[in-house]
Amino acid sequence: MTLFVRRLVSVPLLALGAACTSNPSTPSAPASEPPPRASASSAWVPARAASRVALAEAPALVLSGPDTTAALTAPFRARVQRVRARPGQTVEQGAPLIEVLMPEVVQAAGAASAAALRLEAYSRQVERLEALHAQGLAKLPELAEAQTQQAEARAALVAAHAVLRVAGIAPGEARAVAERGTVWLKSPIAGVVTEVRAVLGEVQPEASAALARVASDGPARLEARLSVRPPEGASFAFVSSLGAPTPVRLVGQSPQVDAADGTFRAWFEPEEGVVLRAGLGGRLRIHAAPAEDTVLVPARALAFENERTLVFVRGGDGEAVRRDVEVLATSGAEALVKGAVSTRDSVAADGAVLLLEARGQEDAGGNEVAP
Repeated sequence: MTLFVRRLVSVPLLALGAACTSNPSTPSAPASEPPPRASASSAWVPARAASRVALAEAPALVLSGPDTTAALTAPFRARVQRVRARPGQTVEQGAPLIEVLMPEVVQAAGAASAAALRLEAYSRQVERLEALHAQGLAKLPELAEAQTQQAEARAALVAAHAVLRVAGIAPGEARAVAERGTVWLKSPIAGVVTEVRAVLGEVQPEASAALARVASDGPARLEARLSVRPPEGASFAFVSSLGAPTPVRLVGQSPQVDAADGTFRAWFEPEEGVVLRAGLGGRLRIHAAPAEDTVLVPARALAFENERTLVFVRGGDGEAVRRDVEVLATSGAEALVKGAVSTRDSVAADGAVLLLEARGQEDAGGNEVAP
């Protein structure tokens, strides 16, 4: 490149450099401002009405009532002679279903009949001797002997009747059983035969399993295993896979806690006229009593300071306001609290974070969290 060309190119470059450095008054770009600080380090969630949300759920089972199931058993060694029962058969109370041969019971029936005859004879003799003794015509030893025989006959009758009652035989049936030589096992309740195990000719050992079972509809109770004591005024509903929730009422709680899982048993009954099928399983729902100052909040919303339990409520200007509450119950991720909190309020989802933040601001002289 020639000397002329080099000088020609250098002139505009020098002029451009001078223009860039000759304007010191040009303002520089402003520094970016930090984003505004949020009013709280925790999300806000609405407090919910306690009566609209299940406070807790627990497994539950419908128990059969004491008068809704019955078993026909042979209390002594027995041989099956005849079977009338069929599964699904509707029977009345006292219906004869299975005929068995029980030698001990037949012997007791004969002993009862004989003891009844002896007792009747000795009782007449005692009455006659007492009348004669009152007139001085009968000796006292003779009367005492008759009274002893009367007492022995009565004791034998009582013992025989005890055996008959074990077999489900009324005292008035003893003579018929003794003459027939067999015993009919009868249904203790009216209902439907649900199981038949009796086999013709089979010999059943003493106190064997039930030969037949009968079931009926009737009052039943619900048993649930709870992990928390229900709050005062709570309502309950049983939810099964077969239908809509059924309202139930609490009738009792066990004072003992199962050491294996920390639960305790509680029992419930449905409204009068409502039938729950025995063996039906489901869930028990616990609802808190409706109240303006009782709400459900997240369990993490609770914060603890000294001996106070509090939650942070969002104020009108967005700042967090402390509210003292009383914890009525907790279940899983939710807590039932009572205090100056309503369903119109929003609470901090994590109260511990706000409490730590508030302490830090107080140490630094801040006042963003209202007392």
